[in-house]
Amino acid sequence: MPAPHGLNALTKALLIRQSFRPSLPALCAMALGLPLMAQAQSLPINIQAQPLGSALQEFGRQTNLQVLYSPAEVSGLRSTAVSGDLEPAAAMARLLQGTNITYSVQGNSMTLNSRGNGAGLDLAPINISGTQESAWGPVDGIVAKKTGTGTKTDTPLNEVPQTVNVITQDEVKLRGAQSVTEALRYTAGMTGGGFSDRVTIFDEPTSRGFIPTPLYLDGLHLPYGGGSTGGALQIDPYTLERIEVLKGPASVLYGQNQPGGIVNMVSKRPTVTPLHEVTLGAGDNDRKKLGFDLGGPLDDQGEFLYRLTGVVEDSGSEIDYVENNRMLLAPSLTWNPSDATSITLFAQYQKDRDTPSAQGLPASGTVLPNPNGKYSRSTFFGEPGLNKYNREQFVVGYEASHELNDVWTLKQTARYAQVDDQYVDPLHGYGFIANPVTGANDQRYMRRYGVDWSQTNKVYNIDTTAQAKFRTGELDHTLLLGVDHYHFESKFLGLYDRSAAAIDMYNPVYGGQINFTSPHRWDNTIRQTGLYVQDQLKWDKWFFTVGGRYDFADTDNKQPLAGTGSKSRDEKFSGRAGFGYLFDNGLTPYVSYSESFMPVSNTNITGPAFEPTTGKQYEAGIKYEPKGIDGFIQLSVYDIVQENVVTSVLGAEYGVSEQSGEMRSQGIELEGKVNLNENIRMIGSVSRNDIEYTKDNDGREGRHPASAPPLTASAWIDYTFTGASPLAGFGAGIGARYVRQSYGTDYEGAFQIPSYTVYDAMMSYDFEKSPLHIKGVSVRMNMENLEDKKYVASCRSDWDCYYGQGRTLTTDLTYNW
Repeated sequence: MPAPHGLNALTKALLIRQSFRPSLPALCAMALGLPLMAQAQSLPINIQAQPLGSALQEFGRQTNLQVLYSPAEVSGLRSTAVSGDLEPAAAMARLLQGTNITYSVQGNSMTLNSRGNGAGLDLAPINISGTQESAWGPVDGIVAKKTGTGTKTDTPLNEVPQTVNVITQDEVKLRGAQSVTEALRYTAGMTGGGFSDRVTIFDEPTSRGFIPTPLYLDGLHLPYGGGSTGGALQIDPYTLERIEVLKGPASVLYGQNQPGGIVNMVSKRPTVTPLHEVTLGAGDNDRKKLGFDLGGPLDDQGEFLYRLTGVVEDSGSEIDYVENNRMLLAPSLTWNPSDATSITLFAQYQKDRDTPSAQGLPASGTVLPNPNGKYSRSTFFGEPGLNKYNREQFVVGYEASHELNDVWTLKQTARYAQVDDQYVDPLHGYGFIANPVTGANDQRYMRRYGVDWSQTNKVYNIDTTAQAKFRTGELDHTLLLGVDHYHFESKFLGLYDRSAAAIDMYNPVYGGQINFTSPHRWDNTIRQTGLYVQDQLKWDKWFFTVGGRYDFADTDNKQPLAGTGSKSRDEKFSGRAGFGYLFDNGLTPYVSYSESFMPVSNTNITGPAFEPTTGKQYEAGIKYEPKGIDGFIQLSVYDIVQENVVTSVLGAEYGVSEQSGEMRSQGIELEGKVNLNENIRMIGSVSRNDIEYTKDNDGREGRHPASAPPLTASAWIDYTFTGASPLAGFGAGIGARYVRQSYGTDYEGAFQIPSYTVYDAMMSYDFEKSPLHIKGVSVRMNMENLEDKKYVASCRSDWDCYYGQGRTLTTDLTYNW
């Protein structure tokens, strides 16, 4: 569990533990490449009274200076509050008032000395000029250099022998992403499309060809109902600090998951620095949004920190009669009783009231010819007044961290999450009928299949770790010992009308009779406990990661109406190993092996419980962190095999499944994010994936799953004017997303979904950096699908194709103070 984004963990993480005696040449050498401190230039500085060590960290952040001091000498001391437009030297003098600490200035560094100790004082250098990123904290810009998802420890990205993609909050805002699915659009190997991309009430991304990619929040698994039945929490990207994708199997650290990887969403947490933000949003489809993000210390000592994030949103859709309404509130409180201990309490409440329609359309009329032409993107194929999706979700938990000594740190995260939802829709797409007016089979009238799905899902997670940092001979170790428990309950009631009134797909007449009967219930429970160990070893420039986990999983499936059910107990060992070498030029080649394990609720067509699915991956790659540019680039090749795959039975009734065999996914991914200079930012990715059934009982062997594009690529570039230019503060960007044609079904004679390219754009204006100098005010306008291209994003069957979103404009006005 990560320590809060506060004063203790960050201060200690930045200490270089090998102390040295400073000399003038040494201090000058450390200042090379840094601009001289403009002592006469005043800067806006606002630092609360707090422990001196954390105050020095905050001073470095706000002034971009390097600070040298001995942690032992400042331990137990408190700073004086500093606020106003001040020269750095004057601010430091105020900060140190009442202490026995003096300072001296050399170039762009400040050296602190305790009176009487003089030049003999052992100092630890603290570099505050861009290397202070925490693996669980915010990132300034789009280029992250650390991850907590890849190892559950604060680890540089280039020392994780697996692909980890990071989408920062700055990137989410830059591209105007309104959901996690949208935030992942420019990430290599991740595809969305379909229901979650069109209607946006669920996030079900695909990673390396496997769907759905399990969603985690702050390292703990979220409830998931399974496919389009609902039962999943949706986390608003405005509440997140970053989104991380760990590619490939991750069971050693996280227990059950698909072999394609996991998506871990990192929540905003209390901060030492006061922050106040309000955002007003508007746009197409009558979009109205209010967001606020408040945080900082509650007391002068910085012992208590808070964060309060909220969103109120109301919007329509390009689909007639579709509406989206959201209200959420996410408070958190951090208590730092000592330098060694930190406890954070957090909660989130969200209520969604939507009027959606799945809008799954036949292939005939979307990707294939229909004598009546193409379906309109705006036509509503549900029933006004009947369609609805109501969701209420609640999250509460805590994070605790305690440093026993210089070696051992104990951490624990616990969370309870619950979601109650109901989805009502007279689904269409299960076969044409003859025209009731003319009697002709003109592919105009569609059967409908009414559903009323209600679901309550609950999950309780607790994860406890003991982390040790020590050295044996020439090997540095970061040892992680952990135990976690996962308890998931899913209760479902489905009502159906299998002979609902048909609808004219080209001129719908609403008011058809829908009678919900034929109830179906399930009551499923999964309990899983895992014991795991991981060691990250470093020897010179070599790094090694090795880990293992043993899981105990119990699955209890009940069919209350039928009075039937099944139980199963599984035990499974999962392993992980990888190594790499850190070259001086920033290149890091690596290889790795990892395994996955996932219990499966529900039963197969013959009644017995499903066996757990298992997966294994071999991966090799190169990560590159340029020395002269702020950027991170990674290239990887992989081979994944998943066994005990659950598939729908060809020709059987909707929802009937079996475990048909095995799938294999092979591919290559390339992704880079670069801040070329203070004006230009660039994002690029390309992914080549080949996934196919290698074993199957229904003739799929050798075939590709539906909607698994073999090639995807994306690119983004934006430019911001700075300096004394009349255009200072103005920024503009453009992006492109390409998806190559893929199969729309997985049986013989399957049709193909055409390739498409979609362009996105952005314009922004920072009034504070502009000639107007209006402090804290900025505006950003994003446009999705710039050309308003009409394209099919995905198909899952002959009757389940989805259009991509048309041109959509959103605007956000933000005020920070």
